[in-house]
Amino acid sequence: MARKRTLQVSINNALLVSRSDYADTLTRIVEEGHCPFCEENLFRHHSEALLFKTTHWLATRNAWKYEGAKHHFLLIYRKHTENAAELPDSAWTDLGKAFAKLSKEHGLTGCTLFMRSGDMRRTGASVRHLHAQIVMGALRTKDTQPIAALIGFKGKK
Repeated sequence: MARKRTLQVSINNALLVSRSDYADTLTRIVEEGHCPFCEENLFRHHSEALLFKTTHWLATRNAWKYEGAKHHFLLIYRKHTENAAELPDSAWTDLGKAFAKLSKEHGLTGCTLFMRSGDMRRTGASVRHLHAQIVMGALRTKDTQPIAALIGFKGKK
């Protein structure tokens, strides 16, 4: 049976950087009341295939990748955890191995790696479950534009 949790998603954060039907999907997840990144729920709404599992992480493409990203992967912690400070050392080692595997298999010659940890009101995350994102864009030229991604919020000056 799926774990029931409250406040596991932020539709408001998802609306700040529009991506296809993502906010609509999160609305359905809120109605169902489950964590969309817990392993037993992940593929109820996430259309991308599982790339691989490690002891601590699930690797998949992001079904709602950032506009302009050539690659956008998720490494989702397999145990429902919200804060990276709670990870054992073995999970950090495993994360490094998973990142290296994705880099090698997908030719990630340059990418951005960031982790969503803790309070969604600070991180801009739309899912309250520890996960890392790996985003690779195009080579910068005079014609390229930046990839828009929410990574937090500015305070008042």
